[in-house]
Amino acid sequence: MSIKLVLRHLKNLFIFFILGLLAVFLWPNYVNYQKTENYIKNFQIAKYERQGTDFYNPKYSPLRLGKPLEKIDITYDYDFNRLLKVEQKLKGVNRKKALKYIFLEVTKNAQTNTEKHITLLKFLRRSSLHNAYLQPTYPDKTPVFDPLILLELGEMRCGHGARLAVDLFKAGGYKARLVQAGNHVLAEVFYEQQYHYFDTDIFTDGETVIKNGIIPSFAQLSQTPYSIDSVAAYQEVFFKSWIDKEKVKDEIEQMPYRYIYPSYFYFYQKAYEGTLPYYYKKTANVKQEQDKLYGWNYYKSVLDKKRILQESQPIYYAPTEIIFKNIEIFQDEKIDKVILEWEPSKDFDNDLLGYKIYISQHQREWSYNEWRSDKKVEKYWSNRGGWKPKMYKYLDQEPHHEINLLKTSDTKVELSLPKQNTYYVSVMPYDAHGESVGKKVYPMSNEIKLKL
Repeated sequence: MSIKLVLRHLKNLFIFFILGLLAVFLWPNYVNYQKTENYIKNFQIAKYERQGTDFYNPKYSPLRLGKPLEKIDITYDYDFNRLLKVEQKLKGVNRKKALKYIFLEVTKNAQTNTEKHITLLKFLRRSSLHNAYLQPTYPDKTPVFDPLILLELGEMRCGHGARLAVDLFKAGGYKARLVQAGNHVLAEVFYEQQYHYFDTDIFTDGETVIKNGIIPSFAQLSQTPYSIDSVAAYQEVFFKSWIDKEKVKDEIEQMPYRYIYPSYFYFYQKAYEGTLPYYYKKTANVKQEQDKLYGWNYYKSVLDKKRILQESQPIYYAPTEIIFKNIEIFQDEKIDKVILEWEPSKDFDNDLLGYKIYISQHQREWSYNEWRSDKKVEKYWSNRGGWKPKMYKYLDQEPHHEINLLKTSDTKVELSLPKQNTYYVSVMPYDAHGESVGKKVYPMSNEIKLKL
């Protein structure tokens, strides 16, 4: 064999060797590239918004763990099998690229920074179900902070949603940080020369305080601490998909903390329980964001010296939803008389003013999943189909009341309504504190249907 032929063979072997090395090193990158492209191609806003508002889907019930509620560790128990499947599904997807796409896709129709803020807030609020019994946690008791895994799981508490918001804003080119409140965490995003508060957890469907067209920073909001109480809050906690229907009334009475106005957790020194009012700025670099905590173990704590905390103010509670105990209809030739009677609303700070009765020929567009009043009047329940995710966007709205809106301090009302019509009635308690800050929506009764 000639020297030239040997050299040619060696050259070919070397080329094949180099190509082999390239395949070894580049193939995983190609696979991950394809996974990322497929993730982006298949991303659907509606899918995530549906799963975060599907309160009664069995996959979100803590009972799926096979434990009684009282045996569940609300800090460290989770559905680890589902978490593992989601992890494997998203392995190799480029987080930065996917987050940037999500940010741009969600906010594509928003023109201003404030519009982008509110649009992203609505998306995250609808995409994250607050589960009081379970939070995304690994078997080694470390929290799940990977943004794509959190979105896929659809279950988040305040710290998960706030971190997801920060990561999305940073991917969209904005500065953002976490805000430590009293037993609560939220976010802030920077634009137009200041920070603006961003809470993905407490408030319904992207509701937020806006002053003179501007969403304030957390420190600015602390200057008028009760303005936050005007916003519809805690709506999800009034949906109990895994509690025996007969126990819902008892649980309402035993859980007064669920009715505390948000100002307590935001700006009451007592709620901080020794925690300082910090901001947390994520400092992780690209490499550090490759770990399962997505770099959230790298951060800088900054004391908020401008935040004003209340030290001796009373704690305010919203009134509980009412329980119907009797409904009677007395028929006449032209006008029917309807008598509604209910149990007094519990108001733990005793500033209940009365009840608003909304009367309409249109349904209010949302319903609890169960009848929460006396069994003998359940036949008047307007929506036996229960809760549907599409109802979520109506939770922060007052019921229709083109027929009448009555107010009473009594727990009994008499209505005179023309015959040959169908009416929908909701009863909502209201209190002095809520009215003083302009609150529109309080915990509400089941809607009843009167066919006269």
